[in-house]
Amino acid sequence: MGMIYFDSNMCVGKQGLKHPMELWKTEDVLSVMEQCAVSAALVYSGWSKDYAPRYGNERLMKELQKNDRLYGCYTILPNLYGDFFDPDEMVRDIKEKGFVATKMFPGSHKFTPDERTMGYYYSALEKENIPLLVDSSEIGFSYAEHILERHPDLKLLLLGVGWGEERKIFPLLREYQNLYLDFSLLQTNYVIERMLQNYGADRFVFGSGMPKMSLGAARSLIDYAQISQGDKQKIAGGNLARLCGLPIPKLQKMKNDDIAKGAAEGKPISAFVFDSHTHILEEGGHCGGGYAMPNGDLEHMDALFTRMGVDQYCVAPWLGIWTDSEAGNEVMLDMVHKKPEKAVGYVLIDPNYVDDIELEASKYHLDHKVPGIKMFYGRTHVRYNDPVFDPWWKIANGNSLFALLDYGSYPGYLQDVEELALRYPNVSFFLDHAGRDFNGAISNARYAKKYPNIYLQITYTTVTQGVMEYFVKEGLADKVLYGTDAPMRDPRPQLGWVVYADIPTEDKKKILGGNMKKILERCFRDTQIEG
Repeated sequence: MGMIYFDSNMCVGKQGLKHPMELWKTEDVLSVMEQCAVSAALVYSGWSKDYAPRYGNERLMKELQKNDRLYGCYTILPNLYGDFFDPDEMVRDIKEKGFVATKMFPGSHKFTPDERTMGYYYSALEKENIPLLVDSSEIGFSYAEHILERHPDLKLLLLGVGWGEERKIFPLLREYQNLYLDFSLLQTNYVIERMLQNYGADRFVFGSGMPKMSLGAARSLIDYAQISQGDKQKIAGGNLARLCGLPIPKLQKMKNDDIAKGAAEGKPISAFVFDSHTHILEEGGHCGGGYAMPNGDLEHMDALFTRMGVDQYCVAPWLGIWTDSEAGNEVMLDMVHKKPEKAVGYVLIDPNYVDDIELEASKYHLDHKVPGIKMFYGRTHVRYNDPVFDPWWKIANGNSLFALLDYGSYPGYLQDVEELALRYPNVSFFLDHAGRDFNGAISNARYAKKYPNIYLQITYTTVTQGVMEYFVKEGLADKVLYGTDAPMRDPRPQLGWVVYADIPTEDKKKILGGNMKKILERCFRDTQIEG
């Protein structure tokens, strides 16, 4: 039997600062739900957030009438200016309109969510057993704890707790049994498994952040979770239905292609998959630069990749990225030797520490046939076209290597890559995080169209809904590369971003691995020392 998904974190309606390509219409949201086989969604109103709660709640009622798979989340506000209801009136309005949960935006609506301002509202919701949702970015952990401590029977669902904030949320989960979380931005490696190990399955819900974020990406994290089917169903939809006092929605049949159907069952992807962007840790490493990366060693990552159906992966160890490129290169080489049929290496060189760049590059590229280059301005502060890298680029050009360059590292980044692409036509340049948002996607696509050796590498936490479709529509299916940033991020959402996209099956195959396979086949063909 398939998994029943009930989304806790979805918006319909108009919002300010919307990009023209972002979805907002109820009909569009329902179409994506159909595409990803999501049975139901708890939705709030864009009008409520960006204009006025009372107006937005009324508009949302009309949208809810379009389909019985959508349930309303009522936006609340303290009645300090006569622009909202007192608590008792609010409860009556919620019940009359048939809403099943509430949401507040203290940051956007500029009020303090403390007991003095909102205590009467929290008590009213607590008494009526109506859950309260709030985005982590709108409230912060201190005020969340303030509410949890004073209202132990209020069900508080904290949405969008960010990747990188795990150590802040763990103590709250341990202390307060009335705290619930979604996984829309909580993409720490092995995050679901770790959360359930520590806190059980009853306080976590499926949430996507649609329509800004990919619904398929959110689904894939749970599809491939290494937990029991019973716990998986709780998170996918059962917990949210229980919180809202609703029956579990009906199963939605997957109508996507065979690749998506297999993923929906948690099976390894049937097509060839090549992860072009990983940062696997040395043995025993769990932390890098302050980020939690549990189970980020080669053994655990390879096991997860195998479960997903990843056939090969490119390795740029986090040690080399963040601190010590020379030691990182040795870690990389060790991993390639341990998994020669799967692991492909990236070489890192930090010119602030390495005196002879040509010697370091030759050692790994020429002696050990490592095909990848990884440069990260964020830690070296050396531009990618700096003359210090010229010997490295000449070796790369002479051997048709590929280079992963962190997107938006500094002003003029794309112009520098353009210069390099012209000077070194045999090098394949990967624009990292190319689909982080629509503005970035459009800018990057312009260069990928113009230069045959510039490619788009998709990795990013926010997994923007519609970006895959945009790239394919622009005729760039041959230029897009799947990657995950694992274990810096859990790799499963990045997979779902592609797998559940509304694009032809053949284009999914290209993005997932076909394009990268062709690039790799070109490496070291007609080897030269310099180009």
